[in-house]
Amino acid sequence: MSRNFELLRRANWGEEYLEGIPTPTPSRRSPIAKRPNPARPTDRISALVQKLFLGSGTAQIRCVVFLGCVESGGGTSVCARAAQTLGEQVEERVCVVDAKFEGPSVHRFFGKDNLVGLSDAVEHSRGAENFAKQVEDTNLWILPAGARDKERRGGVSQRSLAECLRQLRTEFPYMLIDAPPLSGKSELSALAQISDGAVLVVDSSGVTADAALRGRARLRKANLRLLGMVLNQGQTSFARSPGN
Repeated sequence: MSRNFELLRRANWGEEYLEGIPTPTPSRRSPIAKRPNPARPTDRISALVQKLFLGSGTAQIRCVVFLGCVESGGGTSVCARAAQTLGEQVEERVCVVDAKFEGPSVHRFFGKDNLVGLSDAVEHSRGAENFAKQVEDTNLWILPAGARDKERRGGVSQRSLAECLRQLRTEFPYMLIDAPPLSGKSELSALAQISDGAVLVVDSSGVTADAALRGRARLRKANLRLLGMVLNQGQTSFARSPGN
């Protein structure tokens, strides 16, 4: 873990690691939580959810993009598990959105089909909530990417995507978006417009300095705020800024 994080620090990611993520205060309770915020989360995904969504900071985070530097970063797994944990902690509805049009995978994690989804909502200007699927009898929903045939695999309009997701936010108080890796094709500008920021998921096998620098440049160009970084190695852990 230290090797990968140290590499990113040398690429000047360090000052952004946990910027904007509230630090939980056990003495204060979130008005949306089913129970008091745990002072000591039982696992690292719970800690991630606690820091991102259930902390006592002044700015409440409701919509987060999860993405990796490369395809094998494990962002889908972290995103889906975080959504499950968040759904257990709040009364309001939570929606996991698959924005990986070229390689959708969220539906498989939850055992759902991918016949229609976000791409259909964008193409036909229909409310994306109409394509969301409830996960059993819970407050957790998923919006698949949608099965796009070869003739429809052109670029998605950034404006249309942003409008679609913005409307979806009015239907779901919490949204976790599984996005393509920074090394691939991604609608980062649209995601930056509607989200509160991004969490970078780094695979335990490592990331090259060039990939880190290119990823940082893409995030900045899109004005997508980096909330933090986690390591995907079965158990998720937050990167800490130098000196902590």
